[in-house]
Amino acid sequence: MSALDWFKRILGQPGEAAAPPPADASMELAGLNFMTAIEAHIKWKSRLESYIQGTSSEELKAEVICRDDQCPLGKWIYSAGGERFGTIDTFGDMKGHHALFHQCAGRIVETAQAGNKDEAMRLLQYGDYVRASEQVKRLLAKLYVRLNTST
Repeated sequence: MSALDWFKRILGQPGEAAAPPPADASMELAGLNFMTAIEAHIKWKSRLESYIQGTSSEELKAEVICRDDQCPLGKWIYSAGGERFGTIDTFGDMKGHHALFHQCAGRIVETAQAGNKDEAMRLLQYGDYVRASEQVKRLLAKLYVRLNTST
């Protein structure tokens, strides 16, 4: 399976079987590994869940998490990604949902730190966080496919 097929599968487009792409498939474009960025944002759910449950050794700071320019994807958005692709609608949509994702994650950490773990878990499982996370994943895949099919 090619990298392009893997991203098409995320978007629900026809492609090869549901196997992961080969390890040597290039998922990098303009300095961002799109698969790594998607996986990092997927992992946030388990990181936040562990934090809420008190089983994490991470010291999460809401004032950092809520900023969309601190993770590798955010740094790319505000540098090379924005410079090269900032005029593409899909990029703008992804940037907005990425910012919302981080705002929601920050709110979840704040809620947990305030001692309201049940509410923090509800926000994680059913709130805007879920939709923003899915949109970031989908829009990153859509951007990758668009960039690879337009070249």
